[in-house]
Amino acid sequence: MIIYSEVISSRLIYTLNVLFKYVIGVDYDLTSNQHDFEASVKSKVNYSEKNIDNALQIAPSKLLFEKSIQEQNIQVDWVDELPFFFKTNGEIPYDIFASTFYMVVRYEEYLSFKPDAHGRFSAEKSLAFKQGFLKKPVVNLWAIFLQNKLQEISPNLSFPKKKTSFLNTLDIDIAYAYKAKGSFRFIGGFSKAIIQRNKEEIGLRKSYLTSKKDPFDTYDFIAKKSENINTQYFFLLGDYAEFDKNIHPSKKGLKKLILKLSKQHKIGIHPSYQSNQKLEKVAKEIKRLEKILDDEVTLSRQHFLKMSFPLTYENLINNGIKVDYTMGFASQVGFRAGVCNVFPFYNLEKEEQRPLWIVPFQVMDGTLNQYLKLSPKEGIQEIKSLIEEVNNVNGLFVSLWHNSSLSETDIWKCWRKVYEEMLTLMRN
Repeated sequence: MIIYSEVISSRLIYTLNVLFKYVIGVDYDLTSNQHDFEASVKSKVNYSEKNIDNALQIAPSKLLFEKSIQEQNIQVDWVDELPFFFKTNGEIPYDIFASTFYMVVRYEEYLSFKPDAHGRFSAEKSLAFKQGFLKKPVVNLWAIFLQNKLQEISPNLSFPKKKTSFLNTLDIDIAYAYKAKGSFRFIGGFSKAIIQRNKEEIGLRKSYLTSKKDPFDTYDFIAKKSENINTQYFFLLGDYAEFDKNIHPSKKGLKKLILKLSKQHKIGIHPSYQSNQKLEKVAKEIKRLEKILDDEVTLSRQHFLKMSFPLTYENLINNGIKVDYTMGFASQVGFRAGVCNVFPFYNLEKEEQRPLWIVPFQVMDGTLNQYLKLSPKEGIQEIKSLIEEVNNVNGLFVSLWHNSSLSETDIWKCWRKVYEEMLTLMRN
């Protein structure tokens, strides 16, 4: 594969890496020398407005050659149930390289927007949601579209066959409802439940006093049901606050749990809600986890999915994080970056690819239940639909659950079966 462009920019190189190396799985040559391009016997993509024989032409828009961040005038057209934008006059009449870049780098999240109650860029503000393609892995679909067009010109051209892969991830916001918290917090919670006349909570606390069975202690259930499925855990180790209520990392019960799970699973940090305002807390929380594990911590996912571009990712890089799993929306399921493959972070302000890999997820338990207000049956159907979308492009399906949402208490009654059905779909 050889690609011609009159101008070679860092944006273009990054985009071609994402599409060809990480999504399609092939290498390529990039040249600005037209003579070398025409003389090559390789399959050709002409990313210019020039007419060149025996090459697939994609006429460029300006986006990949700009060095500024500005509002883009985007009109989405649907062709054969696939959205396209950045319309040009090439053989493929849309600049799918620019479209890929816009989606994957989260261009719109660098622009001015009104944040939600937690300071986040909400799904409902995104181009993908507004235009009805949030539930489609458009970057993967554009890659397949590109492959088909190339094979029309070069029938002998073949591409690697890929298989769908699955990753089951869990955020441990509150490791135990009662266990390992200490008597002071237990009694305080008991008193609050009595004052509020919360009969279910009173009953659960009474039950714990006699049986010592903690409703959030769902780890054996998770282990049994997710056997032979790649599973990872992310632990919140921030200081206690309104949105950071895990057990203190100094407690033996929490340390014991982390060490137990680390024997068979990768463990990552779950940077606290507070750490988004006080960046120095990330280093503190990572050190806490490293001390428990006696090993370096290189994986992360933001608590509450709080993320600000490019600040959050740069802070993670500065603290030794190499892979982040935050790329997904809280209020809607789907493909935040339009892709279901691991890909590198590109900092639009620095205009360079950075040493951080991004693993996007498609569905979170809280999205289904708390944001979308779906029933367990509807939740299963939503998951099934997303897995089908990922299967269609042989991508990576990643789920996000919490140990507490598998407790079968309060709003989570009957949701274990959703988790079990998801794992069955992953296996099949």
